[in-house]
Amino acid sequence: MERKILLQVKDLNVQIGEQEILSSINLTANKGRILGIIGESGSGKSMLCQAIMQSIPAVAKSTGQILFQNTDLSSVTKESLRDYRGRHISMITQNPLVAFDSIQTIEMHFRETLKAHYVLTKKEIRQIAISAMNKVNLPNPEKLLQYYPFQLSGGMLQRVMIALSFAMQPKLYIADEPTTALDTVNQKKILTLFNQIRDETNAAIILVTHDLGVIAELADEVAVMYKGELIEQANVFDFFDAPQHWYTKKLLQSRITF
Repeated sequence: MERKILLQVKDLNVQIGEQEILSSINLTANKGRILGIIGESGSGKSMLCQAIMQSIPAVAKSTGQILFQNTDLSSVTKESLRDYRGRHISMITQNPLVAFDSIQTIEMHFRETLKAHYVLTKKEIRQIAISAMNKVNLPNPEKLLQYYPFQLSGGMLQRVMIALSFAMQPKLYIADEPTTALDTVNQKKILTLFNQIRDETNAAIILVTHDLGVIAELADEVAVMYKGELIEQANVFDFFDAPQHWYTKKLLQSRITF
């Protein structure tokens, strides 16, 4: 079956001062496919996600291309970039606290996010928000919409952030350790939901994780990061059955969540 490329990262380098954070990264993400990115802490996984979103720290310098549907995001205007973020590419971070304004209710966050990209009434936004929150297994979403972020637990806030992402219906989801703050039951439900979203909408999903079990269950392709380099990208069967790089072999031999 022919694969349709949605995102291409070409010769990406990110440097902070004299330190090379990412070096010569090349990868692709295809429509309707889940690309798992795996590697130990400090390997550059989160920086790669930020580079794709064009949100690397101000002190960092980057070169290379981030091609989304053949448009180089590194060369578009700030206005165009704001349209791509959220509407076309959605980022789910492992720390939900940084994604919310403490003086705005959850409903205000949905309203602000959706109205930035769609023409919707307050009633329509509320309906979309409740539907999205139900999908991520949040109890009593009508009541939760009136809460402020600091009134929710870390796990609940993480699910609200995922619901916000789902509500936007982007073409590409970038999920950086999206289930870190969740219990086992809700981890399973969120991962199942990612699978469902991929199947129903043909979206591409980049899933960053430390967990080989998640990779085995969900990923179609796997990219392995090591010390700022992407050392291997393969389909999930070749990743487990015929790894090429010594570091990949070491990961599989350990069979642990690191």
